[in-house]
Amino acid sequence: MSILVTGGFGLLGSWVGFYLGQRGKKVILLDLRERYLDYLEGVKDSLTFFRGDVLSFPHLSQVALAHPDIEGIIHTPAATATPEYWSNPYQGTILNLVGTLNVLELARLFRIPRVVYVSSGAVYGETKDNPREDTHPIAPSDLYGASKGGAELLTLQYGNHYGLDTRIVRPYFFFGPGVLPSESTFLFRNLLGPLEGLQGLSLERGKDQRLGFTYVKDTAWGTVLAYEKENPRFRVFNIASDQATGFGELARLAQKYSDTPTEVTIGPGKLFPRGETLDITRAREELGFAPRYGIEEAVVEYAHWVREELRRRRKNTP
Repeated sequence: MSILVTGGFGLLGSWVGFYLGQRGKKVILLDLRERYLDYLEGVKDSLTFFRGDVLSFPHLSQVALAHPDIEGIIHTPAATATPEYWSNPYQGTILNLVGTLNVLELARLFRIPRVVYVSSGAVYGETKDNPREDTHPIAPSDLYGASKGGAELLTLQYGNHYGLDTRIVRPYFFFGPGVLPSESTFLFRNLLGPLEGLQGLSLERGKDQRLGFTYVKDTAWGTVLAYEKENPRFRVFNIASDQATGFGELARLAQKYSDTPTEVTIGPGKLFPRGETLDITRAREELGFAPRYGIEEAVVEYAHWVREELRRRRKNTP
């Protein structure tokens, strides 16, 4: 039996594929393109690449027809809350909503029993405390959060109406190996850019904000646990660091472990209308999830990967 991971060569999808492969699962990585990722080399015999777009239902149908043994789907692709999203909200919202709808239809029509949708803590909006799944309803404070919340409702109702085993994970501001800071969202490009020696790093606001920045390996591990859990009592799980880190502190750690002196300028105030982090009590108790990386340990490991990836790319550049 196989598990389909959409967005399989993305930051989160690739690490989900890694952990599933480590656990002896056959994994189909669906994405627009295949990439070399060093950490996938050790599990490559468990992985199959299928080129496709979640916005194309024929692409999804082709992968299901080619792999009739698919037992479940972990759906990771999404437009994220970046300036590009706000400048083109239509395209980003289409991806978040229609891409999810296509995956749910695939599961319904091809009788794939389990679907995990990777949502976002943005569905909670701005809160004064760390939101819990059972005490904080969906209340997005921006369009991005609304698109993710809408996709959640579709996922849950497909489960209710068609008897699918649908589950949702809500990650929060994850980063790590798989993309360089220069390839990341504008937030991580500026806060973690010193690891790559980037210059001109600045955020207009954010000096007074703390967020539950989470290492991608923790996010992926929690997602796999949410997929594998048999007969869970709940269908929605927060997967995040339980410790919030200030923007300035994350930038300072990046500077500390950088080979290149780099300045990062952060203006006063908050950049995002978000709470600090998410309450992960449910994931701890139901899934056995706990973050395995503190923020400094995560930055140290990521710094090593960035250094090695830059060296590899320079070596392979004619």
